[in-house]
Amino acid sequence: ANPYGASLPWPKREGHRRPSRSPGAHVLMRDGDPVIYVERGGRGILRLADLGAEALGDAVGALAEAVSDGVLAKLAIEKIDGEPIIGSGHEETLVAAGATRGPRKLTLAG
Repeated sequence: ANPYGASLPWPKREGHRRPSRSPGAHVLMRDGDPVIYVERGGRGILRLADLGAEALGDAVGALAEAVSDGVLAKLAIEKIDGEPIIGSGHEETLVAAGATRGPRKLTLAG
């Protein structure tokens, strides 16, 4: 179970929106710290930590593995940190981590 938003506060990132505790949302953890929040439905992700290109790629690779293993359903990512993923500058990192490019989204599918 995810303790963030209930017993633990969400990490604060200057200038970024904060996630909400909602059914169907997921939190990717690394070494006990939250790094990526996957919004319900998988259309948006929020970085909960400062992630450079390599760390973001590793995190998305872990999400791709979870989708491939059937732990998560297909993710059709349209937004990152509330902004469109296409044109964000993060597209190549996500594609290298296993996402496929669509006209308005990047998809992780099993």
